[in-house]
Amino acid sequence: MPTLYETLGISQHANAKQVREAYHKLAREYHPDVNTSQDAHDRMAEINVAFEVLSDPLRRNQYDSSLGYTTAERESRQRESSRPTAVEAEIYRRLRQHNTPIYGIGFEPATGRMVSSSFDNEIIWWDKKIEKPMRRHKFEGGVVNAISIPGDQRVVAAGSTEQILSCWTLGPERPNSWRQTPKSWVCSVAPSPDGKSLAYGTVNRSVHIARTSDGFNQVSTFSHEEAVTALAWRSDSGMLATGSADSTVRLWDPRSGREISVINRVISTVTSIAFSPNNKYLAIAAVDLSIRIFKLSDLSLIKTFYGHSRPIEAMAFHPRSWLLGTASRDGGVGLWDVRRGIGHGQIEASHQPISCIAFSPHGKYLAAGGLDKILRVWRLSASYE
Repeated sequence: MPTLYETLGISQHANAKQVREAYHKLAREYHPDVNTSQDAHDRMAEINVAFEVLSDPLRRNQYDSSLGYTTAERESRQRESSRPTAVEAEIYRRLRQHNTPIYGIGFEPATGRMVSSSFDNEIIWWDKKIEKPMRRHKFEGGVVNAISIPGDQRVVAAGSTEQILSCWTLGPERPNSWRQTPKSWVCSVAPSPDGKSLAYGTVNRSVHIARTSDGFNQVSTFSHEEAVTALAWRSDSGMLATGSADSTVRLWDPRSGREISVINRVISTVTSIAFSPNNKYLAIAAVDLSIRIFKLSDLSLIKTFYGHSRPIEAMAFHPRSWLLGTASRDGGVGLWDVRRGIGHGQIEASHQPISCIAFSPHGKYLAAGGLDKILRVWRLSASYE
C-alpha cells in the first residue's frame, strides 16, 4: 500500500508549499469536474485523504511517527517549511503500566513528575523522564474518577459508584479516607486544586462541597434544574463552576455557597469545564460537540470551536493559558489557540475514548489516557507569542 507521500508524489521532506502544489497539480488531473471516470473518482478520494493529513502539521507528525521517520528528519523538514506552525506535538511516550482504563492524570507542581490513576484504583508516580513507574499505591474500596495534586506531597483522589462516594488523601503522613452514601446518585466529582475540598454533583440537581479530611459537608446548593454533569475549580480554589443537563454553567463562591453568575448560552448538556491558569478564560464543552470560550471578567463569549466527532470528556489549559487541550470519546486529542481563536488540529490518539488530559507545569509535555489503558505523552514545541 503506498504511503500518503507516494500518493501525492512527494518526498517526506516536502514542505507545506510543496504539499499544496502537489495536491493542486493532481486535482487538475483527477478532479470529477475534469475527469469523469470511476478510477479518477477513487484516485481523487485518495489524494484528498493524503492532503488532509499532510497539510495538517499535527496529523502529519503523528503519521510520520507511525512510519518510523526520525526526529531529525521531521525537524529538517520543518526548518525548510515556508509556513511554520504555532504548536506541534510529537509522541514522546506510550506507557502501558496500567491494567485498567485511565481516568486521572496530573503533575506535581514542584517536581513536574507525572501522576496517573486508573479504574482499579492504582495510582502511579512516574520518574522524571516519564519512562518508568517510581511508586505505586492502590486505594481500597470505591472507584477513583478524579485526582488532584496540591503540591505538598499529597495526592487527593475521589470517585463514586453504586451511590457510594469515596475520597482518599495520600501524603507524607498516614493515608486518610472516607466513604459516604449520598441521598442522590453522584454523577460528577472534582477535588479542589489545594486538596482541601471535594465538590460533587448529583442527578437530583444538587451540588455539594465536602472537606477532604473528614467528609464534612460544608456547602449544598440546588440551583440547577437538571443533573449536574461537570465540575471545575479555579486554580486558586476560590471559585467553582458547575455544568448541568439544563444547558447552564453556574459560578459559585465555594466558601459561602453564594451563586456569582450564570452562563446560559450553551444550548445542550455540559460535559466538561476548565478554567485557564491566569483566570482569564473559561472553557465549556457540551454534547453538541461545541467548545465555547468565555472571558471570565464579563462572561462574554469570545469563540466557539468545533472539531470532535463525539462528546468531549475532559479539558485542560496550557500553563501559559493560551492553548486548550481537549480529550474526546472519538479517541482524539484536540489543541486550540484560545487567544487567536484558531484550532491546531486533532491528534488521532486512540480508537477508544480518551477520558483525561493534562499539561506538565512547564508546558513541555501533554499527557492523555483513556479506555485503551495506554498513557500517551507528547512533547510540545511552540511559538508562544
